[in-house]
Amino acid sequence: VHSGLNFGKASKICRQIRNQLVTINPSKSGSRAIHRFTGALNKYIGWQEKQDPASPVRQNGLPFIQGFQFNEQADLSSIMAIRVTTSHPEPGLMEIRFAPFVPGEALQAPYHTDHILLKWIITSTNLANVETGKPAMGEMRIPYVHELFQPPVISIPVLTKPESMMLMVLALQYMVNKKDEIQLLGDVKKLPCGVVWAGRW
Repeated sequence: VHSGLNFGKASKICRQIRNQLVTINPSKSGSRAIHRFTGALNKYIGWQEKQDPASPVRQNGLPFIQGFQFNEQADLSSIMAIRVTTSHPEPGLMEIRFAPFVPGEALQAPYHTDHILLKWIITSTNLANVETGKPAMGEMRIPYVHELFQPPVISIPVLTKPESMMLMVLALQYMVNKKDEIQLLGDVKKLPCGVVWAGRW
């Protein structure tokens, strides 16, 4: 019965998070992706219940969830090249930092790429009452160059409870130059979307 309750909770959270990601997820998540994400959440909930309540709440790199890919047709490795770290410089404030990278080498951009849009969404799920919110979202324009690119630091106010699970989901969109016109690449196989950071605060 308990495992059934956990699966029901995972299914509800899956639906809530997917609804938050509609604007950046390039693929219309089919039943397979939904089933996989529900399974990952179910495993995480089961794992979390076995943790020592006395251990520190703040955790990074949550198992089963970090690295999850919402677009099964794309290769998430081009997103994982964008390494993300988070910190809390003061109560109620979260800082997101990206490691510097060379776009022309780290990102698997197609021919004729003019620039890349990195779209991101933070979701926060209260595991106690199974409610998901979206504290922040945004996008970053990345020039497609073979020089080191230092993304700006993102600071967002975050008021979460200890039982909250937070995800940062990134999606890459390639803007290509076709016939002297900049347009979004429509090939879903080249538009990764996945969890680059998962933690509890």
